[in-house]
Amino acid sequence: MQNPLTLFTISELDVLIKSLNNFNCQFDDDPLENSSAAFVSNLGLFKSEDNEKQLDLVNWIDNWFSTGGNRVTLIKTLNLLLEQKRGFISLENQLQLVWSGPDSGSGSLMRDQSILIKQLVDSAKDRLLLTTYTFYKGQFIEDLFSQIREKMIKNPKLIVRFVCNINRPKGSNILPEELHHKFKRETWPKLWSQLPYPELYFDPRSIKINSSSVCHVKAVVSDRKLLVTSANLTDSAQLKNFELGVKIESQFSADATWDHFDKLIKKGMLKKFNYIQSKNNLYKQVSIFL
Repeated sequence: MQNPLTLFTISELDVLIKSLNNFNCQFDDDPLENSSAAFVSNLGLFKSEDNEKQLDLVNWIDNWFSTGGNRVTLIKTLNLLLEQKRGFISLENQLQLVWSGPDSGSGSLMRDQSILIKQLVDSAKDRLLLTTYTFYKGQFIEDLFSQIREKMIKNPKLIVRFVCNINRPKGSNILPEELHHKFKRETWPKLWSQLPYPELYFDPRSIKINSSSVCHVKAVVSDRKLLVTSANLTDSAQLKNFELGVKIESQFSADATWDHFDKLIKKGMLKKFNYIQSKNNLYKQVSIFL
């Protein structure tokens, strides 16, 4: 028999539990079909058109007692179900859908992802992680990087990490060292050329010839907040494409994501760029490349 209580709302379960606690009739001493029917009828939870739902609850309670249950165990079970439902509500409150690109019009429940990312940067106090498959020079990335840099200046203790790929053109036979050198001398300096520098990591598999393995994660960790998304850190992905993500306010989820990337770094599965500032204050970059 399907449990009709799974369809009950939190407030309806609360009414049921309180009514069971206050019910004068002892189920064990009365005909079950009579006492349970009277009890359910007096709950005040069902409209006239809900006769089937009311009967389902009566039958379920009758079955509970006929299989050895009692009022004490019923109340305990209902309290557990109530706690579970409240837990689901709490989880839903921690989740928020985020959207990139044109929205569906008024009434949309989704947040604008490009705005949310900047808000996550603004709220970061201890740590900030941004991962992307790719990024290109554009207005969004320029504004974002400028914001992050200003944040780092105001809060020198803030740990900022970027994880990306060095994209290999399809069919290209360029040596990994040359591809890596081009990225560090041409691509990244156009995106970030001033102190302070963030920690920058890349997936070394992405530059190997004939390799199809890359870091394809698109996410942001800002202290105890986590954004997981389909969108890269590019103008097209953030402002034009249809992209969907979810923001999670959870210390556990944020810690788990940060720690996972931290382990990839420590195991050498992500390689780090080391920055060096030259005497004439020109941007210079050296990386550990194995």
